[in-house]
Amino acid sequence: MHNRRAFALSFLVLLLASCSKLMPLGKWSEQDTGTGDAFFSVNFVNENVGWLNGQTDRSSEIVEESGNANKPKKQPLPGKKPEDPLKANQGFEVLQTTDGGQTWKQIKDQFKYKIRSVRFVDPRNGWALTIDRDILRTEDGGESWALQRKAKTVKMKLIGNRRDPVVDSPEQIESVFFVDSAHGWAWGGGRKDEYSEQPGTFLITGDAGAHWNEIVYPFEQAVSKLFFLDREHGWASTLNEGGFYSTTDGGLNWTSIKTKRPELIFDSIFFTDKDTGWVVGHSGRMAKTTDGGRTWRKMYEIKDEFLMRDVCFSDRDHGWAVGDNGAILYTPDAGVTWISVDSPTQSRLLAISLVKPGIVGWAAGLKGALIRFDKQ
Repeated sequence: MHNRRAFALSFLVLLLASCSKLMPLGKWSEQDTGTGDAFFSVNFVNENVGWLNGQTDRSSEIVEESGNANKPKKQPLPGKKPEDPLKANQGFEVLQTTDGGQTWKQIKDQFKYKIRSVRFVDPRNGWALTIDRDILRTEDGGESWALQRKAKTVKMKLIGNRRDPVVDSPEQIESVFFVDSAHGWAWGGGRKDEYSEQPGTFLITGDAGAHWNEIVYPFEQAVSKLFFLDREHGWASTLNEGGFYSTTDGGLNWTSIKTKRPELIFDSIFFTDKDTGWVVGHSGRMAKTTDGGRTWRKMYEIKDEFLMRDVCFSDRDHGWAVGDNGAILYTPDAGVTWISVDSPTQSRLLAISLVKPGIVGWAAGLKGALIRFDKQ
């Protein structure tokens, strides 16, 4: 009996020791942005400097540029309408921090330029997309912006409309993404349904946006998610069945991958090399590929209650996924094991950004949710 107890105790000690080695050496803590915005992306370039792209439904309260709190503006004079720059900006709002998230403020001249989102590669060099779909450039951290590309007007086909079968429509560029200070992409539009056919736009730059080269829209439908590993390798998921594509020449040419996919639409794509990648489907389920996206294996080991929205890896082994009800999962072994980590929020998390692998990371989502990971 004594030997059995000793063996059981030894086994328990070994089990706990192995589990402790798998757990991340740190914890997530809740941060305060002073807003209830729905943050759809987070972009940190180091442990102190970062941006949050979000959208708000606030109409009567405006976030002042000098602070975090929602403070009402002065009462307007009788007969004058109150200023409402957030409403004029279609609710889009970009916040910036330079002290690791201790304080947040709106980026400078956001409403002057009608900025809806930004993407930075370092503290000074960044690009912005306006609500008019223009592309702006900054080289001083957003203190000043210069127009790089003015959005065009395209022809939209209205199916079944005999009187006006084709109408003018502004380009619908939705996203701008850079992998370094020179190589970037911008894309949007392309939606087709029973009522209309909207032209798609796909732009490539290799000189920091000094020249944006437009190629013929390579996808059959609008893009749900697009990811570039480096200046050559990229993958895209679209809103139609079978719409998954890859490129090996920086987006000049795309190949449609005809394969049985775990889901029709991907909300998140992340590759650690040209063969190994991860996706999160529209339902919140995760899958992995080891052959560049030709075949996929669903992550059945992740329990059904974990509905994830974004996945990100710091190297081939260590990764994080975030999702509904503040869910946070961590893997130290390339997805062989996924561990549920304590979360300080119950809000849906939509985006994650790793700044220093295993040391500092950020995740953001609905209802102003923003959390930070720190190594301990």
